[in-house]
Amino acid sequence: MTVHVVTDSSSCLTQEMADKAGVTIVDLHTSGKGAERTTAGLGALELTACYARLLERGGDDGVVAVHISKELSATWSNATTAAGIFDGLVRVLDTNSVAMTNGFAALKAAEVAREGGSLDEVAKAAQAVIAESNLLLYLHRLDTMRKGGRLSPGQTLLSTALAIKPILRLTEGKIALAAKTRTQHKAMEKMVEMVTAVVTDEVQRAAEAGTDPRTVKVAVQQVSAVEVAEKLVTSMRENIACTAAAAEDAAKESEAPAPKIPEVDFELMEASEVLAIHSGPGAIAVSTVLW
Repeated sequence: MTVHVVTDSSSCLTQEMADKAGVTIVDLHTSGKGAERTTAGLGALELTACYARLLERGGDDGVVAVHISKELSATWSNATTAAGIFDGLVRVLDTNSVAMTNGFAALKAAEVAREGGSLDEVAKAAQAVIAESNLLLYLHRLDTMRKGGRLSPGQTLLSTALAIKPILRLTEGKIALAAKTRTQHKAMEKMVEMVTAVVTDEVQRAAEAGTDPRTVKVAVQQVSAVEVAEKLVTSMRENIACTAAAAEDAAKESEAPAPKIPEVDFELMEASEVLAIHSGPGAIAVSTVLW
């Protein structure tokens, strides 16, 4: 018997990835057509039923639930209500995140579960991934997110009037501005710079700690923007490689030990339907975690 891991469809995990890892995905609700599409969180009753089924299959080992930020959906609140029925056997994580940030956390939790980890160990593994994660979001248009209530009319109007292409990030579960750019091209350049900084920070951390660097996992999730996302991944690979080469050359010149460069894994994927509804066509999300 093992601890079961469950997430919701906002995590952007593909069914293939989930099946391979042993993660259960519960679909958030969507309704309407075209520009009128909306989403709704999972209810306490359906989550109770989901957790109960998993516990029946897994005995008393427990369930770790990795759900969308409580600031973005009622799902987390309903999940904690549902978990209260099971006397501590269901751990609902306060992720403060969404998209593949949570997807990666669920995959790490499932990995520890397969290795025989306890409920505490599985929950801590997921939380550790989330604690050092980064989620960036580029919106080609802001009106879709404004309609969903994630941005105020004032924020949308100001960005539109100033012709700003903002890069957003999740801070404590809430959407906040990370950078201002004027064009899509400049926005992609800024995202490359910000992801490269995650890699260089890990190089520095490992050097100071005298340890090997952790793997950096990057998921680029796109909404009807395949070509732009593909170019973004290529640019990230090239910039990280150039930065690593420059660091190695600098070490040789100063006769310092060669820096240990972390492995960087990329996933290029479609955003989930829920994320697509709120971010709109042309949107790109970049989730970065340390593994």
